[in-house]
Amino acid sequence: MNRAARAGAALVVAAAATAGPRAAAQPPPLVVDRAVARFYAPETGGTARPRFVGERMLSFEARLVVLSERADGIGDGYQDRHMREALDRHVAEAMLSSLAHRLISGSIPGKRPSEDEIAHAEVDVGAAIVERLGGRARVDAAAAAEQLDTTEVDDLLRRQALAAWYIDRTVSPILQPSDEQLREVFRTANHPFRGRPFEAVRGPLERWLVVERLRAAEEAFLQSARARLTIAVIR
Repeated sequence: MNRAARAGAALVVAAAATAGPRAAAQPPPLVVDRAVARFYAPETGGTARPRFVGERMLSFEARLVVLSERADGIGDGYQDRHMREALDRHVAEAMLSSLAHRLISGSIPGKRPSEDEIAHAEVDVGAAIVERLGGRARVDAAAAAEQLDTTEVDDLLRRQALAAWYIDRTVSPILQPSDEQLREVFRTANHPFRGRPFEAVRGPLERWLVVERLRAAEEAFLQSARARLTIAVIR
């Protein structure tokens, strides 16, 4: 073997010796996502600022719809109807939370809330939603199945809380039902606490009712906004 060949062989050996440790130290591959929907409305900045919904996030939100319907699993087997409901909910919450941010910043008229008011809403609404879905561990497992991390779950819960706060502040009170309202719901509604004493389920019943009211208000808001809203599904 001549000098050039020996030098080339040495380089190959050196490269092979160092490739293993470098490969082991490399970070895991990035998860590729894609936009599956685009929407815009005056509340979100109009045509100049379209919003996009990622495939993994929408799939996760479809899993959450399933979690609200079933007591087992992490939302596997979601169907087209779950995806449509998840997309509608995402759009409504994005619009409402945008309005909430504008009210908080003072860019639209109205009494600006305190930081404590917003913080309490985020904690209370987030707790009610997570409880409705079977607990944080179950929600996080559904997120992990779509390769989302806990910070993305927190962002979604914050968006929902801001939407609820804005509805409560400007549209209709939904966050603090009175004792009389709770007792009426306890007597007449098809809730999951039937057969148990009112006093034993008052707290869970209140959180259940808050989520029920939030979902109804989001749906009503979205229906009223259809004329000024454009949603496009991206194939």
